[in-house]
Amino acid sequence: MALQLVLLINVDEKDQIMHTNVWLTLKWKDFQMAWNPTNYGNIKEIRVSPDKVWLPDIVLFNNADGNYEVSFMCNVVINHRGDMVPPAIYKSSCIIDVEFFPFDEQTCHLVSLYNPYKLKMVNIVKIFGSWTYNENEIKLEFEQAEWMDLSEYAPSSIWDVMDAPASLVNKRSRIEFQLRIRRKTLFYTVVLIIPTVLMAFLSMAVFFLPTDSGEKMTLTISVLLSIVVFLLLVSKILPPTSSTIPLMAKYLLLTFVLNVITIMVTVIVINVYFRGPTTHRMPKWVHTTFLTVMPKLLCMKRPKQKQVRPVQSTTTQTRNGTMTLPGVGDFSVNPAHHHPLCPSSEHPNGHTHMNELTHTDGRPNPSTSAFYPLSPDAMQAIDAIEYITDHLKRDEEYKMYRDDWKYVAMIIDRLLLYVFFGITIGGTVGILASSPYVLDQVDQKTVLTRLIQLYKSGGQL
Repeated sequence: MALQLVLLINVDEKDQIMHTNVWLTLKWKDFQMAWNPTNYGNIKEIRVSPDKVWLPDIVLFNNADGNYEVSFMCNVVINHRGDMVPPAIYKSSCIIDVEFFPFDEQTCHLVSLYNPYKLKMVNIVKIFGSWTYNENEIKLEFEQAEWMDLSEYAPSSIWDVMDAPASLVNKRSRIEFQLRIRRKTLFYTVVLIIPTVLMAFLSMAVFFLPTDSGEKMTLTISVLLSIVVFLLLVSKILPPTSSTIPLMAKYLLLTFVLNVITIMVTVIVINVYFRGPTTHRMPKWVHTTFLTVMPKLLCMKRPKQKQVRPVQSTTTQTRNGTMTLPGVGDFSVNPAHHHPLCPSSEHPNGHTHMNELTHTDGRPNPSTSAFYPLSPDAMQAIDAIEYITDHLKRDEEYKMYRDDWKYVAMIIDRLLLYVFFGITIGGTVGILASSPYVLDQVDQKTVLTRLIQLYKSGGQL
């Protein structure tokens, strides 16, 4: 008996079925069909319809479509042995191991009792045997070697054939053909892995966005929806098994959880950013931690604030209704006081002693009290100026408090950026690099050449 693999049509991970196109060669000896060629015109072989002779009922045990026999029955070549080479398309069942998807080598073994998910190699087994006769009535053997014939195999664009051994089991009443295959990862790398990794790093861009732009929540929710779409895509490809979590699903789940946490901390950052002195007073430990300690650890330096000269009142109220103006002296706010240049009882001649009002260099003498009467409108103007000055002082103080809260929000953003960047890098390398075949390169032509030589040499190179 021999099995020649022609084409690996498809491996359906969802339904766990492998479609293959094979040529099954069956040879047996029937003593009733023996003759002497010299007695029959030197005829050494004949071809007859399969329904005219006895055929061994060799079937595929682990078929997945209920079709145990070959799809096309060809003529039987008869000489002193009977040769039958029918083509067939088999659908064999196969338990898919999705642990390292898409860097996987499937393990499918239907007759063993071990857990297939503990293996790392792919064993897609085709089990052939007699449906009617037991091990005492039929003995199977290999035609040439204990290998699958790959001389006519057309390479697949999805899977690489790594090995194709065969073995006799159950006292030579069954033959198991194993096909170890490895997935080609280029398609899934471009379509699935690279976009997922980019989305994982894109979710960290939220910590670069200014809080007052209003786009933080929009970005995080958009990335979250994209991850959900990729999770649905993976669930459509892989079987709904509960034995293990696929490698790609682990990474998508990590990205999903990190994005949800990003949304939560973004809400906190926005809340901190818009705090003010009228609603929140900054605790001392917050001021010390986020305005003194953390900026040094995160290599951040706050811009120096411009020194604003304190606004002083241009006038100072004194007793007895007088008001001091800088550089001039005390002025009376009593309208009954006379102008200093007007005649008074102290200056009978009507002339003011200017040397008493000024220094020798012409500057006003602050020791001299010059009495200027101020009107009620002037007094109201002075009060308005003082009110505006106090209001500007309060606005400046409130702005400093608000700036402190905004800077705390910036510190939290920068801290979370470093934390999430480290987790994303570690998760990406740790999960995607955990597959034993992630960096392996397969030369399919070289592997097929080696397997063909093994078959032709009887299993020995």
